[in-house]
Amino acid sequence: MAVSSVIAIDGGTVLTPRDKFSPGRIIIDGKSIVEVGSPRDVPVPASAERIDATPFFVTPGFIEPHIHGCGGTDVMDGSHEALNVVSRIVARHGTTSFLPTTVSSPPDILTRTVEKIGNVLQHTFEGAQPLGIHLEGPFINTNRRGTHKATHIVAPDLDLLHRWISQSQGSVKLITIAPELDPDHTISTMAEKYGVRVAMGHSNATFEEATAAVGHGVCYAVHTFNAMRSLSHRDPGIVGTVLSDDRVFAEIIADGVHVDPSLVRIFARAKQARRILLVTDATSATDMPDGEYILGPDRVIVNNGVCRDSEGRLAGSTLTQEVALKNFITWTGFSLENAIFGLTENPAHALSLHGKGVIGPGADADLAVFDHNFHVVKTFVAGKLVFER
Repeated sequence: MAVSSVIAIDGGTVLTPRDKFSPGRIIIDGKSIVEVGSPRDVPVPASAERIDATPFFVTPGFIEPHIHGCGGTDVMDGSHEALNVVSRIVARHGTTSFLPTTVSSPPDILTRTVEKIGNVLQHTFEGAQPLGIHLEGPFINTNRRGTHKATHIVAPDLDLLHRWISQSQGSVKLITIAPELDPDHTISTMAEKYGVRVAMGHSNATFEEATAAVGHGVCYAVHTFNAMRSLSHRDPGIVGTVLSDDRVFAEIIADGVHVDPSLVRIFARAKQARRILLVTDATSATDMPDGEYILGPDRVIVNNGVCRDSEGRLAGSTLTQEVALKNFITWTGFSLENAIFGLTENPAHALSLHGKGVIGPGADADLAVFDHNFHVVKTFVAGKLVFER
């Protein structure tokens, strides 16, 4: 007997995230959502497969714009096998889509990497779906390079960016740059032409330089506070712009290592629910024991779950998104109803991902189901159950 493509999910609480239904019901037909609401208002089609999630929360699947790897694999391997490992593992944590994120590398290596990933993105995956490439560098400031190697950093170059967009078959979706290195906004202008979002990060920009970049469409900030000019009461710098400008979507790594919980609370009060992005910056060490792992062309050492490079610098994390959500709520006092925007609608809006990050008619049937302790129990991608605890 053929399995019905129509699924009815009854959740204890459904967050769309703009609306809350307790209880709630979602009807899926194939890869899309056709209806959501209170069970009294949403009848179950006669042919539907019914799923009881009444003890749980049901939200849009989590979107991860900043991940370098997990499960012992690094996305710069560029193979379907490597990305499929990431796909399967992050789905266990409620993530349904992600941007494989590169690190600054010699231009020829980066060209080969984006070409490989661009080809692989045409394939199918067993869990979360990779939606495009995030180039973290190499157009960044050497004084704020973090774990990126100084020898791999290059000045902003339109020809290089065009090559990477072309070689990736148009799969580059996000590029992190230091805006002070692009004072004429040539990179952001070209990126906009090709539908690529530009993020500010690894930057020593002044408040004025960062604000000028925002005026030219650079309305995304990568791992706020980390690898940025420090905030001072007389020199607010790039952090001042990120915190005070409501146009800016801002990442935060809520692992308690990259940013002190007290600053996460200040960040949350400044940005409010609709501009926060809860990312992981996860490396190949995620979901693995302590030891030595790779991050792009380099190696990192993980001790007590903290990743550092050979110079002792932080080098990504071992965080997962449901843990980031739990930490963020614990440290800020945000409700789940407000915090969930940082994993769902906000990244979809920031990256113009149509049909993602929401539960509503016509949206992609990407869903995370989790309990009151934030343990993910089911994950659906395009209407398919890809993980069940």
